[in-house]
Amino acid sequence: MMTEKLEQLSRAFAEIPFNQMLGLQLNDLNTDHITFNFLMKKELIGNFLHGILHGGVISSVLDMAGGMVVMASIIQKHADSPLEELAALIGKTSTVDLQISYLRPGKGEIFIAKAWLVKSGNKIAFARMELCNQDNVLIATGTGTYLIN
Repeated sequence: MMTEKLEQLSRAFAEIPFNQMLGLQLNDLNTDHITFNFLMKKELIGNFLHGILHGGVISSVLDMAGGMVVMASIIQKHADSPLEELAALIGKTSTVDLQISYLRPGKGEIFIAKAWLVKSGNKIAFARMELCNQDNVLIATGTGTYLIN
């Protein structure tokens, strides 16, 4: 039952217009981690002289990764709840705080975002995130705090 609910969350992820514009492709979604990737394209460039990924894209992608792993944890925490109730809980999830550390320029052809659930309480949850390129060069890290109730 939980696997089915995670698959529905995966489908919802793919239908978000912003995710489609960024080209996000979900690789793995679990109740404690997520991995997805996207290709560099000209619309995502912030430094046109060097072809570097825009910092806002990096921040948005890491926020999406953190939010998705938190939403997956809500499914686990409320595994016996009906789908409508889960949808209402997930729909209330929002970012409270987001800290991004830009470690290197966003150079690459493929970018991989990962997030892990750190802790989930009754009202807030915490996640940590990373963005690497296809050569596993760490570009940015982040931590996020999310309202879950």
